Amino acid sequence: MTETVNLTIKIDPELKETIKQLALENQISMSQEIVQRLQASLETHPHPAIDNQDITEEGIEGSSATDVKTDALSATELKQIRLLLKKQSKKKK
Repeated sequence: MTETVNLTIKIDPELKETIKQLALENQISMSQEIVQRLQASLETHPHPAIDNQDITEEGIEGSSATDVKTDALSATELKQIRLLLKKQSKKKK
């Protein structure tokens, strides 16, 4: 058997009762029920990639500036946004 560690968590009492009933139905401990369900959820829903926007950066082998999505703001658009933000901050003062 693999090594295990203790983990204390706080859950809703109704959820605890649901887990308890499921464990009884499956004839296993609550701990085993929880572990099996956690493992199953991690297997079916892999951790998403950190950058899930399909954006590549210059300098990465095989990529170029044209690989970047076309919905990125242009320098002019960024300048306009900055000017608007400055105007807003001046109005608040």
